[in-house]
Amino acid sequence: MNPENMDLAALMKYFWVLAYAAVIGIAYLLGKVAMRKRLNRLREIAPFLGGQAVSGFLGPRVEGVKGGRKFSVAVVSGGKNAPPVIRLSMESLLPVDFSIQRPDTLAGVRNFFLKPVPTGDAGFDEKFSSYSPEPGPFAAFFSDHRRRDSARRLLERGYMSIVSKKGRASADMPAPDLEAELEPGRIGGALDDLASLST
Repeated sequence: MNPENMDLAALMKYFWVLAYAAVIGIAYLLGKVAMRKRLNRLREIAPFLGGQAVSGFLGPRVEGVKGGRKFSVAVVSGGKNAPPVIRLSMESLLPVDFSIQRPDTLAGVRNFFLKPVPTGDAGFDEKFSSYSPEPGPFAAFFSDHRRRDSARRLLERGYMSIVSKKGRASADMPAPDLEAELEPGRIGGALDDLASLST
């Protein structure tokens, strides 16, 4: 191999390394800009929610106290082809672990591995899928229509799932239009629903 070809091969190797580094650097900077924008939006709505905006490893969030219980409103990156997710979380007094899901593309797979449990409300059970390791206590808990109504309102607001586990209740919503969904009235109403469900 002549020296000119060797120099060209070495240059091409360095070019691809630099190009790869540039792509990673640009992706990192775009991510930082998006995180900063989300944090600024959460700072705007934090006073309306009675909380404070903070940044964290998994993304920005608002932390506060509602009805004597700590809550958080977090914005979690959704991934390569998925929108960001708004995650509401609150300390919970619920006596049973469960999850309630809106219908999605994974419903059939989920129902293959997990057996849905009834709430006792046929209309609710037809529209949403509920899962719990304790079907009896779960049904007793959800025999109160106010809890079902709180869960229904959350799910009809666009939240895809509600989970209660180990003293914490949470609800997740994919948010393609993050700016609109982070409107104080919407978030405040959803937090009220989560609070009334988890009492």
